[in-house]
Amino acid sequence: MNLKNLETFVWVATLGSFTAAGDRLGATQPTISGRIASLEADLGVKLFDRVGRRAQLTPAGRDLLPRAEQMMALAAEIEASAGEGETLRGAVRLGASETLVHTWMPDLLRILHADYPDISVEIHVDLSVNLRDQLVARELDIAFLMGPVSEPTMKNTPLCAYEMAWAASPDLPLPARRLSLSHLAQMPIITFLRQTRPHIEIRHALSQPGLPPPRISGSSSVATMIRLAEDGAGLVAVPKVLVREQVRTGRLLLIKTDLDVPALEFTCTYPVNPNNPRAQLIDRLAQDVVKKHRA
Repeated sequence: MNLKNLETFVWVATLGSFTAAGDRLGATQPTISGRIASLEADLGVKLFDRVGRRAQLTPAGRDLLPRAEQMMALAAEIEASAGEGETLRGAVRLGASETLVHTWMPDLLRILHADYPDISVEIHVDLSVNLRDQLVARELDIAFLMGPVSEPTMKNTPLCAYEMAWAASPDLPLPARRLSLSHLAQMPIITFLRQTRPHIEIRHALSQPGLPPPRISGSSSVATMIRLAEDGAGLVAVPKVLVREQVRTGRLLLIKTDLDVPALEFTCTYPVNPNNPRAQLIDRLAQDVVKKHRA
């Protein structure tokens, strides 16, 4: 039995489409169809029914899938035992929240490039809510995001957490005391986009009777948020680690308020099946890099 045909079967079953499996494996649709036809001939059963553009497993296909996944996992273990750095190769589609790009991710990429030159990384920086959807759709192999992702098909590993802080330009007129919710509601606020946890937490806290409607500007770019705050456009709510240099040089001041925004907690998340040893490697390396940054 051809292992490549078995791998193709697992991906078609996972993605529900010959075309999607071809995109994932870098093969044409006729090639994917040929591999499945060959596997069906070897086994003497029909594995898929075509329903429009979708490929649905037959009873024989559903019976085969868990055993095929086990075989693929075993093949990956054998490859890894032969020497991980020598056998792991190929592209990894890695999603990441921008906060991590500005902290420890460069160190992780340096290690990957140096120790695993046959692995190429395609980086997709996006909001966690979008990264979650892309993982579930198998458009990403692994993601560092505000998790966990509540899907039984996903493995979530706790990664790191970052304290949130309020900061503002020294030129922004602010009372010389701790800011109450009433004061915050009157200030222009800059933070992450509307569908993110920090934005939701801030809007909820300031949407109380007796307070004016909050003025919250959301941005998908951390760099943009910090620059706007430096220019006096408003009070910014961001991970404290990202404004450390601006605070050190006096371009921003940390502001005490009555609204403590919960820390951003990140996970390393990737699909359990099909087995992906490259994702498991990146998970392990990321854990090591994060530990060094904490030290």
